[in-house]
Amino acid sequence: MSKPSIKINAQLNAILQDENFDDFNVTQLRDAYLAMSSTVEEPIEARKYVYRQILRLLKKGLLLKKGTKSSKRVVYQKADLFFKTNFVVQSTTEDKVNRPKAVTVGINTTVEQLEKRLKESEVDLLTSIGESEEYMRLYQSFPEMKAHLESQYLQARENSSKLLGQIKAIKSVLAHQRK
Repeated sequence: MSKPSIKINAQLNAILQDENFDDFNVTQLRDAYLAMSSTVEEPIEARKYVYRQILRLLKKGLLLKKGTKSSKRVVYQKADLFFKTNFVVQSTTEDKVNRPKAVTVGINTTVEQLEKRLKESEVDLLTSIGESEEYMRLYQSFPEMKAHLESQYLQARENSSKLLGQIKAIKSVLAHQRK
């Protein structure tokens, strides 16, 4: 009896054939795929593509799903059939024809994404500052709750500092992209 054959993307094949790559989730496979991919893709589109490939391999019995449907901690493992399967690696051009077109990220799209992240981080920073200010007002009104309010206040301040760092980093990258 001959080995069953299945077509697979070259990058996904290289990742999945690695003996150390087992017990993975969609995000881990997507990140490895993006790291190996020669084209720059949107992480969301890459995740969708990787997930479709995982579902295809699940249906063919090549992968096993560990975890419940409602669980966000679903892990995939290679089944015995995976190791008995002959994988036919698709060429890059063939792969592009057979799958939905991936969004290529240009400089403008990168700048737009960075600006969006910057705005989100700035909103989060204002929220965090407002939260820490409110904890101070609550402390003044309810000094008997000092222990709880103080820890919440310090946590909100720490969060504000992290967000400020994110904003500085994003602004730095934006300045570099706009050159």
